[in-house]
Amino acid sequence: MDTLQTSPSKLNKPTFFLDLLPGKLIDVQFTNPLSMRFKLNLVGYEAGKYLILKYPKQAKVNEYSDILKEGNGAVIRYIIEGERGECVGFATTILAIAFRPEKLIYFAYPKQIESRQLRKVDRLKTHIPAKISISKDQSFDNDNLLQGIIIDISVTGCRFTVHVSSGFLALKKRQVFVHLLSPIDNSAVIISAHVRNNQMQGNRLNVGIEFAEKEHKKMQTLLDMYAVDIG
Repeated sequence: MDTLQTSPSKLNKPTFFLDLLPGKLIDVQFTNPLSMRFKLNLVGYEAGKYLILKYPKQAKVNEYSDILKEGNGAVIRYIIEGERGECVGFATTILAIAFRPEKLIYFAYPKQIESRQLRKVDRLKTHIPAKISISKDQSFDNDNLLQGIIIDISVTGCRFTVHVSSGFLALKKRQVFVHLLSPIDNSAVIISAHVRNNQMQGNRLNVGIEFAEKEHKKMQTLLDMYAVDIG
């Protein structure tokens, strides 16, 4: 699959990737003649020509016919996780709508893309073994904890990655507890946190986690122990 990219002058970067993979859930706001928003799955795209999204499940063929028709405008938005933590958006128009063999919407390929940084604090790459539980009372050695790796981190949050076969379906947007081992004495450190998002990459699930504000000082101390410079 080709890589989508936009003008480097718009974002002051040599390249910028849309990070679009089939199945990604995308926010689509139709702007004509009424404002209507749907969450649609990406089917695919051809660089420079079009993007293909699934037709809204809640819309029957004759519903929203004034909105879902060729030539109408829309704004597409989605989140890029990872180190960037950005919201990407662009304006487009409906090129065509197919009803067989499956209902699909073809959108014009973007000519210009805008992005907005979501994180106030930069994260640094790392490789810290960690576990996640939904109860604070569980110990680090408990077999019920979900085991994975923290691949980037700051005092305010981290990205946790785990194999999809490890029970990731339980990681919904909810409060969780991140279990780490102190590099000084190997004692368990428990951090109260909240799952914010999930993103599949190959056979792994990357989980965006925000640490509770009350845990920021504890995290700074822990990162100092790991000799991770967040400044």
